[in-house]
Amino acid sequence: MSTRIRLRRMGSKGRPFYRVVVADQRSPRDGRFIENIGRYHPLNDPSVIEIDQDRALHWLRVGAQPSDQVRNLMQKVGIWDAFVAERPKAAVISTKPERPVKEKMSKKALAKAAEAEKTPAAPPRAEAPAQPAAEAAATEDATAPAEPETAEAPDSGAEDTAEG
Repeated sequence: MSTRIRLRRMGSKGRPFYRVVVADQRSPRDGRFIENIGRYHPLNDPSVIEIDQDRALHWLRVGAQPSDQVRNLMQKVGIWDAFVAERPKAAVISTKPERPVKEKMSKKALAKAAEAEKTPAAPPRAEAPAQPAAEAAATEDATAPAEPETAEAPDSGAEDTAEG
């Protein structure tokens, strides 16, 4: 029989508190348990964490596996550090290995990616958005530098002298 040290939820709706229990791995979360070894009240400020250290160490020594949340609570209280001091290898074995993260893509996204690999990628053009002719002319007039009228007068005078 494999045993787990886990939380058993109690309390009313919206006001939970938990008991730290040792239970058979196959029993339901709030079902039958072997021994009650502590309590956890997360809504109190500061939250209450009370775990019987002797009983928790006993169950850890005989092979009970704590859930992730109970392991975090034991680390805060200091029970987990005492257990690791006794058996350093047990702490390494009990942690779950990290799984590699797979990127999930839909069938459409996979098809688009396959198409993009097949077709050569053309560099994107830096085109300005199309503007109506009236707006384009107004924009060009506004952006063009103003030419002084005196600059045109000498040119016209030079043409008169060349003719006559």
